[in-house]
Amino acid sequence: MKHIVRAVAAALCLAAAVLLVLIGLDARTWSSRISADDLRYTRDATARRLWQPRELAPFGLARSLLGIDDDLAYRRALRAFRIARPLDPMFSTEATTNLVNAQLGLTNILAKRSDAVRRVQEANLLGILGFTLSMQSSGNNASVDGAVSAFRRAIGIDPGNDDALFNLEYALDQQKADQSGGGRNPRSTKGSRAGTKPPGHGY
Repeated sequence: MKHIVRAVAAALCLAAAVLLVLIGLDARTWSSRISADDLRYTRDATARRLWQPRELAPFGLARSLLGIDDDLAYRRALRAFRIARPLDPMFSTEATTNLVNAQLGLTNILAKRSDAVRRVQEANLLGILGFTLSMQSSGNNASVDGAVSAFRRAIGIDPGNDDALFNLEYALDQQKADQSGGGRNPRSTKGSRAGTKPPGHGY
């Protein structure tokens, strides 16, 4: 019986040692991959497998121990925003799908804890996405109202944020035009200011 216990204990120790090695290798991979993929992102937001290295340890243990899940979610949401290209007048099923995906990603990370600079940017981008979606469907007041709320949220966090102030004023003007029946400014979302920065900046 003692031999069995010792054998099991030895096996567990070996497994733990292997796991620690795998976690260490993954941590090393992440430390270099994030900065490398940040550079790839600035060159091409559509590049494949950005911030998705092959992990050796199960369950993303190294990623969890490094505490980078929120940072990765932030980067992926910004990538989705860029791919959606909300400032371009492209109204298609694919464009709408990209906009909705970006909106969901930003909504999810905005609900998590993050610093003020990041939350302002996320709220501002959410407002732009909501406003763009409203342009694709006449009378889509919910998206307009959501955009206005997002811009106000950004200003509530940072009252001096020029991008959010500009976007709120513009969205309110368009909202009034809708309510008065006068139609929107033909500039549409070209009037919006995204205030985006490459991943790795602003936090």
